[in-house]
Amino acid sequence: MKDAILNESGVARLRLGHPWLFRGNLRTFPEAKAGDLVAIRDGKGVAAWGFWSDSSLCLRVLTRGPQRPDLEALLADRIGRAQDIRKRFLPGDDAYRLLHGEADGLPGLVADRYGPVLCVQLLSAGWHLRRDAVVRILLERTDARTVILRNDVRHPEREGIPREISLLAGPPPPETGVEVRMGDLREIVLPTAGQKTGVYLDIRHVPSVLKPLMPGARVLDCFSFQGHFALSALLYGAASVTGIEQSENAIAVAERNRALNGLAGEVEWRCGNAFDVLRDLEREGRRYDVVIMDPPPFAPSKDRIDSARRGYKDLALRALRLLDNRGALLFLSCSHAFGRDILLDTLGEAARDAKRRIVVAGEIHQPADHPRVPDIPETDYLKGFLCAVDSN
Repeated sequence: MKDAILNESGVARLRLGHPWLFRGNLRTFPEAKAGDLVAIRDGKGVAAWGFWSDSSLCLRVLTRGPQRPDLEALLADRIGRAQDIRKRFLPGDDAYRLLHGEADGLPGLVADRYGPVLCVQLLSAGWHLRRDAVVRILLERTDARTVILRNDVRHPEREGIPREISLLAGPPPPETGVEVRMGDLREIVLPTAGQKTGVYLDIRHVPSVLKPLMPGARVLDCFSFQGHFALSALLYGAASVTGIEQSENAIAVAERNRALNGLAGEVEWRCGNAFDVLRDLEREGRRYDVVIMDPPPFAPSKDRIDSARRGYKDLALRALRLLDNRGALLFLSCSHAFGRDILLDTLGEAARDAKRRIVVAGEIHQPADHPRVPDIPETDYLKGFLCAVDSN
């Protein structure tokens, strides 16, 4: 099998520590099929090994050096390392990300833990072809009983991997869902139906940042999904909560979560497009003490930054118009391409247009089970700001 040979740009990229190599980084392409483990050569010999892909992102680097890796031993070792990080920094959590792909040295492989259930995403042909080994080693290294494949995303299609949700091992999870702890709440997760692999694990501890602001507050939670922020607000003593969510099914689960936690406070669910509902609330003269904005990724790639900026600014502007003096705005972005400084600048623009003065009171990042690696900028994707509204 002919190896992959790097050109100058590829050598430089490999030295920087990034696990992604693109077709433009190669001088010679290997004679390989999608998912094959191939040797990657620089001018001195074999420099690394990685999975081959027929997409523009053609190599995902697994190891460096001339020694061909034993993939099963590598997988077991890196799962063990990932578990150690979670045990040290997130003790006691029963819902967390066990494997965060590139950040845990396993590019293209994600595994989320929901009690006895593991939901995996095999986002490269290399892992997809070796799914049986992945499942077996995950079950060996954890006490999970069930493994669900959640490849219902568009990215794997670039490598010829079909979109699918399927049971890979163990008994199917209950149709009613799996109960886990999310931050300070007990919540229902639907491993075969929820967003991402069930829920948004990366924001589960964020509501605690707002806890001191909640007693007696009027709270608006936009893009509420299954009510994690909204119900946390009730738990922390909010006087009333308005939740905006376009999925009726998600609102139904939110109501189940409210009953599960015995939360009897005032909640109003508005089912619809957030932009439309925000306009309605403004026309109704609603005012809030805390507004939470956790929108979906508006900028999945750099060519969408300008449109994302317009969307985020519109949301921030409408939030600021709904806030009373001395109110607080929590604004999050999960778009890697939309950087921290761009988000801060966008919030500043919205404040000027709204004729409000805002002060940054806190900054949000993703938790330790979604580790960030300095050499891999794409692993640092979640950012947010807690802003105090000073005056009109």
